[in-house]
Amino acid sequence: MEKRHYLIGTAGHVDHGKTELIRALSGMNTDRLKEEQQRGISIELGFAHAVLPSGREIGIVDVPGHERFVRQMLAGAAGMDIVLLVIAADEGTMPQTREHLDILTLLGIECGIVVLNKIDLVDEEWLELMKEEVREDLKDSVFAGSPLCCVSAQTGEGIADLKEEIDRILDEAVSKNSNGPVRLPLDRVFSIQGFGTVATGTLYSGTLKLGQDVVIEPVHRTSKVRSLQVHGLKVEQAVAGQRVAVNLAGLEVAEVAKGAVLATPGSFSAGTILDTKVQALASTGKSIVQRQRLRFHLGTAEVLGRIHLLDRDELNPGDEGYAQILLESPVLAAAGDRFVLRFYSPARTIAGGKVLAVSQYKHKRYKDAELSRLRLMDQGNPLDLLERELNEPRTSADLSVRFHLAPAEIGDLLESLREQERLEESEVNGQALYWSKAAASAWHTLLTETVDRYVSSFPLRRGMGREELKTRLGVTWNHLIWQSILEEGAAQGLYRFSGGKVLPREDTPLPVELERRLACLSGRWLKAGLAPPDLESAAEACEIRPQDAAEYAQFLCESGKWTLANGVYFATAALEEAETTLTKHLKEHSEVSVGEVRELWQISRKYAVPLLEYFDQKHVTRRQGDKRTAY
Repeated sequence: MEKRHYLIGTAGHVDHGKTELIRALSGMNTDRLKEEQQRGISIELGFAHAVLPSGREIGIVDVPGHERFVRQMLAGAAGMDIVLLVIAADEGTMPQTREHLDILTLLGIECGIVVLNKIDLVDEEWLELMKEEVREDLKDSVFAGSPLCCVSAQTGEGIADLKEEIDRILDEAVSKNSNGPVRLPLDRVFSIQGFGTVATGTLYSGTLKLGQDVVIEPVHRTSKVRSLQVHGLKVEQAVAGQRVAVNLAGLEVAEVAKGAVLATPGSFSAGTILDTKVQALASTGKSIVQRQRLRFHLGTAEVLGRIHLLDRDELNPGDEGYAQILLESPVLAAAGDRFVLRFYSPARTIAGGKVLAVSQYKHKRYKDAELSRLRLMDQGNPLDLLERELNEPRTSADLSVRFHLAPAEIGDLLESLREQERLEESEVNGQALYWSKAAASAWHTLLTETVDRYVSSFPLRRGMGREELKTRLGVTWNHLIWQSILEEGAAQGLYRFSGGKVLPREDTPLPVELERRLACLSGRWLKAGLAPPDLESAAEACEIRPQDAAEYAQFLCESGKWTLANGVYFATAALEEAETTLTKHLKEHSEVSVGEVRELWQISRKYAVPLLEYFDQKHVTRRQGDKRTAY
């Protein structure tokens, strides 16, 4: 069984003893800044590690409790598996306790322990009252049923019991995915003389290895892992759930800001427009209005942006709705990521939610189709989401990137769709393509109907050019995929090919008036033999508009009645007769000149030259100087 790794975090009001508690658990002081040690409060994130009674090693993150440092708290909380909600026994729940609790709820962190600290400062009676008060304060929160441990980080009382409780509750935590692509949000970036740039963070997913190629998003700078450390020790690889320090080759500190993400190249999308589901906190009593400017927190990133409400004009306290977040600078995000929104000023937590997708477009508001799509992404099961993503042919590698899943996991989902007969498969250049059976059927129906409508509107054209059809449908697939889809439809008998055109499955009779004009035009050519009339004048005589003459000629060529020979239209029957005459002449005389051809067919040089060039191209004749011989 794969070894699991966990990150334990603290939350709570300033001066409730979070840092002292971590020192008691790990023996390490996480206040590394001189200002932190002088003021006795945490300002930046602090990190430690400890070994539990079971032998399991845990990483620990200490977050600041002061309201001025909620940004740092958010950066630390994003990677936590289990939270220790620390409340001082002599004070009880305080404003930052409640804001931290709101943040944990919005981030979906539900596994935790309530820790009543500083019990050495109160008597037994007060402690019992405080337990009841805390339980009452937390009764409507995600911590309502969480274990409650009473400790003194100062004296060590209750610390052993707390470690036992952490050990027990770890089994309830959801483990991170070590098989997917690497994703490491960075919370510290610094330089070490002789080593270069070092970045640290909690590995959200994947396995990071020595020498691995990585990319820093959203700045899209590539690098290589020069060295790795976990809990201060050099390692060959780090796995999801571990605190990691990465020495990056070829990058300066200025190029890698806090809030950036180190990732497997090509595995995640960064953007400035996010499709989301947003929930406004009930506790604030404040609403969010359309286009309001907010602070957006995701992972270790903080970016300013505006909210674009899609299903309402105002999001009231406690309500939830679908919205786009329009950011002022890009962030790396994936479906399912949790985020927090804070007022621009004063900075106060107001809402949070879940990323549904990174979007390229700003959506129109109150559109049922768009809201249905977002609802499916929000509530649908993995198979439904995969099927929706297969609205066009995709490779399994593309699906792995879109869903941030290992190839084997995508393979399992595809197999489930196959078993349920919901999957269409094809192959292009030896590469398997997948799309949903419903989408494939819809596309083939659309292709068929588009061709049928086109021919109904332009009956003389008989069909649509392949590229014209592709453009009309707005298809962006590459050429090989497009050709493959067309051929599948033709194989099913939905339409036919002729030359470069896509034709309806059956020819439909032409309107009587068109048939009359075509017969008129064709008759004039048959009568003229090898000296056909001018197209425009003949068309006018047949009551055909000049601008339509070429279309009639093209139809007669495609139907085989005419042949275009070097810019001149000839009746095909006349050409066939001419070929017979010419072949007979060459057998008798071995060669022929332009002048002799004019005499032979009683035509002018205007027609003799293009006719001979046509027969050269057909390999009936071969030109040798001014003469032609049999090919």
